[in-house]
Amino acid sequence: MTLPMPENPPPAVAAAPPPRCNVLRSAYALYTFTLRQHRHGKRWLIMAGLMLLPALLAILTRATESGVFGRVLEFDLAFMFIPQGLLPLLALVYASGILHDEQEQQTITYLLLRPVSRPLLYVVKLLAAMTAAVVLALASTILTYAAIYAGQIHQADAPLRCLQACLIDGLAVATYCCIFGLLGLLTRRVLIAGIIYIALVEGLLANLPFAIRLITVIYYTRLIAYRTLPFVVPGAFGSTRNIAAEAWHFHISGDPTLSHDPHTWVCVAVLLGGGALCTAAAALLCRNREFYVKTPDKT
Repeated sequence: MTLPMPENPPPAVAAAPPPRCNVLRSAYALYTFTLRQHRHGKRWLIMAGLMLLPALLAILTRATESGVFGRVLEFDLAFMFIPQGLLPLLALVYASGILHDEQEQQTITYLLLRPVSRPLLYVVKLLAAMTAAVVLALASTILTYAAIYAGQIHQADAPLRCLQACLIDGLAVATYCCIFGLLGLLTRRVLIAGIIYIALVEGLLANLPFAIRLITVIYYTRLIAYRTLPFVVPGAFGSTRNIAAEAWHFHISGDPTLSHDPHTWVCVAVLLGGGALCTAAAALLCRNREFYVKTPDKT
């Protein structure tokens, strides 16, 4: 005996989207959980030790060279070594494996079960990685300035210079995190690709006195530092010289104000806009990509 089918079957009810408060609560929980992950493990210890190097070098230099000029030491460590050597590496370590690490640890499934969309999932984890990297960068800059100017009462502008350096370094490392976060979704060999980018783009192209350095992050951070901080030191026979212009290949002989280069607000806008574009592109990739979980081979 067959039962008669109803003439008008009830329409299927679509699943209601999760409430916004649940999404925000889950995003905040994911952010704090990711921060806790960054605070533990060998990665944090290695990067924290590496970011202490500038301060240790400042202490060693002052202990062995009594006549070293503080402004020169500040430039070498806070505006050459940290921005060009440490900040890109710091961002690469923290931001390159935002979702790749979850796949390797087989925890990506638990993240995808949360009431958080894939683009938001990526953005939240990027913000957590960015927070960890910025905190380490700022701590390294502050300790470096303390090691350089400790006991030098006549350097009254040191705290203000330290604050400006912290703002520049924070902007730089945040931009690097956005770049390497996108790079981590484009290739599986992200560490190799990131090291090539640091060496070729930020290391080589940024130091060439040509327009091609406009595509580098460090060029804009150097322009911001040059326009906001003086780097004039005494030279031979009572003269003065601008060590930043010499080291960064800024042609100030015919254009002392660098009027043909981007202004400070343009540099900030380029870095923020570039980071936002990289984040948007990476979020779009996350929305359309299938994430596979590695499973152990059954033998």
